[in-house]
Amino acid sequence: MEYPHIVKFSGGRSSGMMLLHLLKEGQLNPMRGDAIVFNNTSAEHPETYNFTRKIKKLAEKEFNIPFFWIEFQTFEDASDHGTWVRKPTYRIVNDQPRSKGNPAGYHHSGEVFEEMISTNGYVPNMLSRNCTLFMKIFVTNAFLTNWFAMNSGISRCGHNGETSRMTDQMVISDHRRAGGRVPDEILLEKKYYVRQCPHYRPAQNWQDFTSANIVFDNPLLKKNILGGKAELYGSHAANYYSYLGIRSDEKHRAEKIRARVAASAKGKTRSLFQQPPGEIILTPLVDSGVDQQGVLSFWIEQEFDLNLPLNGLYSNCLFCPLKGKKKLVRIAREELASEKFTPVSIDWWAGMEEKYSRDLIAEERSITNTEVTTVGFFGASSMKTYAALKEEAETGIDVDCDAEYLVNEDYSVCQCTD
Repeated sequence: MEYPHIVKFSGGRSSGMMLLHLLKEGQLNPMRGDAIVFNNTSAEHPETYNFTRKIKKLAEKEFNIPFFWIEFQTFEDASDHGTWVRKPTYRIVNDQPRSKGNPAGYHHSGEVFEEMISTNGYVPNMLSRNCTLFMKIFVTNAFLTNWFAMNSGISRCGHNGETSRMTDQMVISDHRRAGGRVPDEILLEKKYYVRQCPHYRPAQNWQDFTSANIVFDNPLLKKNILGGKAELYGSHAANYYSYLGIRSDEKHRAEKIRARVAASAKGKTRSLFQQPPGEIILTPLVDSGVDQQGVLSFWIEQEFDLNLPLNGLYSNCLFCPLKGKKKLVRIAREELASEKFTPVSIDWWAGMEEKYSRDLIAEERSITNTEVTTVGFFGASSMKTYAALKEEAETGIDVDCDAEYLVNEDYSVCQCTD
């Protein structure tokens, strides 16, 4: 028997095409431990959820391959300093929206994204890609340590108290101990959201979240299991294959990922935020010479498709800073009537930047440029960038924004789904 094969499904057309080919060609084997994983950031476009739901149903019903939706979350645990702190983990969710009647459903209004931001106390940017680290890389690796252990599910995380045990003073003292200098009032405001999130992750059974019959039994993994979890680092690191929906016109992405795996194998750090050294990257679309046009041609022939523009304008995350000013303004114009309190609207992103940007004056930081007083999604700036982009979308008048990392055109393709 071979090592497990894991399909990292992004929710887009490329990974969808790759997955359908793998399924129909019989390349995936449930006995081996093969599974499909979709990391929900809660900032996906609604049509991404619809598309992913259809493919999950097909994979499980017709091919018996488990397809799990997972999300970043935190839980409350004791620290080495006698305080209660928030630690990262993940949860499994079903493929229907979360509601009072469906508490195990997926989040879709930015809740997961904001919990990640509040955990760190600042928004991600080009230099601090915490969105990718926490909601993609860490979550997938944490999932694999459990899945490869071949248990029936995952255990509870967090203390057994009915309510949070964290106090304001604990939050402040832990921040100071780590060298943080954010004033107490601002720090507590930024940490408020995560402290209102559930303080524990309940035990969950795999079978409750898939209609596939789980028959996972791979003897190759038994040597990698220690303390009820599979090791991804060190001398007992598990080997496994990862399928990525990278096209032939994106070869550089695959090269970067393989370089990260090689670097991890040489390094001594063992962190779920790093690429595991035993991960073997597979890119069948690259190997087959399938480019963007090839993907689009494939979906024209299918019974269903991702109901979003073919030009990739609405790829996730919808208002990702890497898309560049021109695209973001265009999306904002088209989505001005959207729900203002979800990531489908630029208002949500502007709200996050207003709430969690670093205020260099309030934090009493030394400033070399008196006009640059804020650090947000686009780095250092004299203004809140998403609010400025919204103004330009509404008025049609070009806003001269001086944000450090705001470019007119796209950066290279976002690698969040790697």
